[in-house]
Order: sequence, then structure tokens, then C-alpha cells
Amino acid sequence: MSYEIRTWPDKILKKKMKEVDFFDDKLKELVDIMFKRMYELEGVGLAANQIGIPYQILVLDTNTKKYDGQEGEEGVKMALVNPKIVEKSGEVESTEGCLSFPGVQITIPRAERVKVIAQDLEGKEIEIDTDGFLAIVLQHEIDHLNGIPFINYLSPVKRKLVLEKYMKSLKEMARA
Repeated sequence: MSYEIRTWPDKILKKKMKEVDFFDDKLKELVDIMFKRMYELEGVGLAANQIGIPYQILVLDTNTKKYDGQEGEEGVKMALVNPKIVEKSGEVESTEGCLSFPGVQITIPRAERVKVIAQDLEGKEIEIDTDGFLAIVLQHEIDHLNGIPFINYLSPVKRKLVLEKYMKSLKEMARA
């Protein structure tokens, strides 16, 4: 399998991914592949379905990008299995890009603080209670795993305009 980045409107980006029920070398291998692809693509986070893996797995590294002129504040690198947001509070405006929507940058509302429960690579439950850049990245990647693209946070009119512009740019890139 090539693990190429899947771009919108690929069907895998529109579906909720399967929960992981295996905590073995196969899972560790998938996570290694995901980190490698994320760094190659210069991303901050990557959901498994973005490279065609149909499971609830995400990887992230907040050291890889700047956010509002600041380095990722915690410098957090992690892999999460079966992550779920169980609490949200506050609201912030977040300007985001996405590897599955090349060239698209939009500003959307996100929760300021989130509490996430997930499993580590051994299957042990972990809890993350955070805000700032890490909270934004977690929301973005968990949305991917649930088949929710970030454009869904736009009004229908704005979403239509962004998608029209995006699809036009894809056609132009295909011609080049």
C-alpha cells in the first residue's frame, strides 16, 4: 500500500473510521507509517483515513509548525487510538489548513479547551485535558476520524464558495 494523502472528495474522508481492537505490532507499524507520512507532508497532525487507513488512529507533533507566531507551546508528540472528545468549553476562532484540502485555509470556530479520552499503543486508557494549539489539532484530527471535514464548520454559502475554488484549483493542478 502506498499511503498517499487522500484529498477531498475521497469517500474515506466522509466516513467514520472503525475502532481499533488490536494492540500489536501491526498497530505500531501503522503509527510509524503515519508519523513518517505526516513529516513528509509537513503536517502537524494526521488522521489514519487521510492516508487510506480505515481505523480510529491519529498522530500529531506540535513542534512541527508555528501557531499564531508561537512554537507549539507544549511540544507534544503523540499517537492516539480510538480518541473521543468527552468535554468542550469556550470558543476560539482558528485559522486552519488541511493536508486533505491542499491550498485551503479557513477560519472556523473551535472549542478553546477539550478533554479527550483515548488509548495508547498498548490499549491503556489515557486522558488529555488541554487548550491552545494542542486542543485545536486534536479537534481537527478527531473530526477527520468521524468523517467531519473542517469545511463543515462554515456556513453553507461559504462552504460552497470554498469548495468551488478548491475544485477549480484541483483541475488546474491536474492540467499542469
